[in-house]
Amino acid sequence: MFDWDDLRIFEVLARTGSLSAAARLLKVNHATIGRRVAALEAELGTTLVTRLPRNTVLTPQGDAIAALAREMEQTAQAVTRRARAFDNNLTGNVRISLPPALASDFLAERLTGFSALYPGLTVTLKATPFVSSLERGETDLAIRLVQPDGPTQVARRLGVMQLGLFAAPSVAITAPKHWSFVLSDEDLAHLPHQVWLANYADGRPISVRSSDIHTQISAVRAGLGVAALPVFMTENTDLVRVDVGIAAPARGIWLVVHEEVRKAPAVQATMSWLAETFAASEFRAPIDFDWSTAR
Repeated sequence: MFDWDDLRIFEVLARTGSLSAAARLLKVNHATIGRRVAALEAELGTTLVTRLPRNTVLTPQGDAIAALAREMEQTAQAVTRRARAFDNNLTGNVRISLPPALASDFLAERLTGFSALYPGLTVTLKATPFVSSLERGETDLAIRLVQPDGPTQVARRLGVMQLGLFAAPSVAITAPKHWSFVLSDEDLAHLPHQVWLANYADGRPISVRSSDIHTQISAVRAGLGVAALPVFMTENTDLVRVDVGIAAPARGIWLVVHEEVRKAPAVQATMSWLAETFAASEFRAPIDFDWSTAR
């Protein structure tokens, strides 16, 4: 009988397409991925993948096994979600995936209020600029800056994040034609405010690229360039908001949960607290806010 964990690892390899990508996702060495898949092939007596220098191609047998493995993984995830929904206790751990800026500069300092209300619950803040999967059980709740559209996802609007163009005082007084810019790297270059800023830069120098928002702020404070930053993160800095005649796109803030997991009392309690916390914050959208402009 083959090792079930080897099959799980093979499914990740099949889904990501390369040893290195699977290793990053599973947080193991790529040699481990290769060894475990080889063990599965030996146990099954068939070749599942063709190993190429840059990627991994499934054989016809591998493609068929990968489809079965995906079905098994989805069933296992459904079992976990259903068990989570049956938990009637306000104890345990609730995982919240959210952008790093909201984790470190907004939510973390407010968790004392949550702990006072629910001393039996522990919150894990999974601060990441990338989307964590609710379907795969990577998180219980997700706070996202994009409106979700998954068929099994339930979402509610928490508020809006305003962004602006900011510079160090020494840069703000110079003519815009002399500005350099601080942008995200290629991982997050597709975000609406980054596309907007790249278009505004229009060929002017890019001095720094980083997808870490705190690194961007440090670079701007050092006078290395102008960046599109969340307004709430600049309030206690010496940065100057510059008006260039066109507004940076605002980002809607959404709370998302899988339709099965949301029935768990611990998740429901956390969702209610998050909604109240954001409603009482600077992220509360003005009454006349045009949500069609939030991207």
